[in-house]
Amino acid sequence: MHPCAFYSRQLSPAERNYDVGNRELLAVVLALTEWRHWLEGASQPFLVWTDHKNLSYLRSARRLNPRQARWSLFPGRFNFTLTYRPGSRNAKPDALSRQFDNPASDPTSQDTILPHSCVIGAAVWEVEHAVQRAQVNCPSPPECPPGLLFVPPSTRSSVLQWGHCSKVACHPGIHRTLTLLRQRFWWPSMASDTREFVQACTICARGKASHRAPAGLLRPLPVPHRPWSHISLDFVTGLPPSEGNTTILTIADRFSKSVHFVPLSKLPSALETAHLLVQHVFRLHGLPQDIVSDRGPQFTSRVWNAFCRAIGATASLSSGYHPQTNGQTERANQDLEAVLRCVTASHPASWSTFLPWVEYSHNTLVSSATGVSPFMASAGYQPPLFPSQEGAVAVPSVQDHLRRARRVWREVRAALSRTASRNRALADRHRVPAPDYVRGQKVWLSTRDIPLQCESRKLSLRFIGPFVIDRVINPSVVRLKLPPSLNVHPSFHVSLLKPVSSSSLSPPTEPPPPARVVDGGPAFAVRRLLGVRRRGRGLQFLVDWVGYGPEERSWVPRSFILDPALISDFYASRSAGSGCPPGGVP
Repeated sequence: MHPCAFYSRQLSPAERNYDVGNRELLAVVLALTEWRHWLEGASQPFLVWTDHKNLSYLRSARRLNPRQARWSLFPGRFNFTLTYRPGSRNAKPDALSRQFDNPASDPTSQDTILPHSCVIGAAVWEVEHAVQRAQVNCPSPPECPPGLLFVPPSTRSSVLQWGHCSKVACHPGIHRTLTLLRQRFWWPSMASDTREFVQACTICARGKASHRAPAGLLRPLPVPHRPWSHISLDFVTGLPPSEGNTTILTIADRFSKSVHFVPLSKLPSALETAHLLVQHVFRLHGLPQDIVSDRGPQFTSRVWNAFCRAIGATASLSSGYHPQTNGQTERANQDLEAVLRCVTASHPASWSTFLPWVEYSHNTLVSSATGVSPFMASAGYQPPLFPSQEGAVAVPSVQDHLRRARRVWREVRAALSRTASRNRALADRHRVPAPDYVRGQKVWLSTRDIPLQCESRKLSLRFIGPFVIDRVINPSVVRLKLPPSLNVHPSFHVSLLKPVSSSSLSPPTEPPPPARVVDGGPAFAVRRLLGVRRRGRGLQFLVDWVGYGPEERSWVPRSFILDPALISDFYASRSAGSGCPPGGVP
């Protein structure tokens, strides 16, 4: 017979005030509570030994204090016998209970409960031995706290890697990494080195989302001097068919806030968009100086650029995945969709019928940015709705009308300047200045809006790169050198970037393996195949390359894969029920 379990617990300050009888009874109750899952309901009775003889009369006692009476209810659930055993015959439990009686004794000198024959080994870390070996040539300074190991400069990189990249750490932040290291190690520049090392960790930079305020202060577009000199364009798609139309072209004047809503049957090409501007804008308001749009295929084509050069206008395109650049048209689209939902609630397919009235209401109602209606800001008067209002808008001469129009324009421009300043102050409250990027600097690119080929969007990288800055367009937009496989425009707002940090204590990043020459051509190592799709008469596979990130994954024909085992392993993983990889065909 041998022990199968041990139980020990420190008494609370209140329990220490109990008399010896209550403390002995408390020990029995706590033991029954600890092993209740073994003892309660057991078919065979069990025996409880105690060296306190008064407990053996607990069940037959006639008078119990309130505490004893309360505790005596719990043992009634068990089938056991409480037997007295003298202390001379109860040596083992008595020895265990007295090992902490002398708090002044050195606990390190006491033997463990388990015999040495049962100890296999203790958990040790190689980094600790490496630090101790390095201390032979670099001894610990006198200011090192007692109980901690001084880390010489030669082993600080290894200690930081253990405290941040090991399995017991799992890439924590600066504070947690520093707290873990301070449990055993010390050196004078420990805090600054840890901060520098964690900030330079490439795994953390790619895998962790940024919780800081967006970078880049608001830079409003310049305020125009007259109506329809600066316009912006955008499309509203996904509408139900209405009289053969499914798309709306929104044309907004950045000065007066006037809009034109043009229903279309489909998204137009660059040439068709140019014809629409001639028909709906140029013949009514003249040629503009600047046209703001997103980076749709209509506005990035050479036809559109040639059209803008021919009319003497500049084509201003928004930065990648930053629609705030064309915020006025985006806001006009939101108002348009909200109004259409209200007026077509019972019949959504009739939105084409209400579109002229939506445009009229938008242009005749007061704009919060200018304080007047777009019609008033553009034409110099408010169109009357009732015959009694004709006298208010009538002018005695053309000169009076021109003077009134110029006065309205001056007031509108002043209001737009005040609105821009107010919006900038409100927006900058939740932003921070962007770093001063320079050409050739490396940055990380956010994957928030980039369509990566990955198995799980939730577990995908939050940043990719690093990429080199090719050109700084302005303090808010930079152009990057991107791989062709991304297939996105290389201009991005600074809020989607973060600079790459470096540290002398961080291990150098391994470059991708070079290409091998096979049959006279380059061949790259493949980690695995992620997906398959049909293209023409053949198949293409999504390849994850060794040494490259997810932004470099690409589709290659089956004939380009030189190792047939990759294809067989890919289909074996699909048949095993691992799920359909991205782009996979059924």
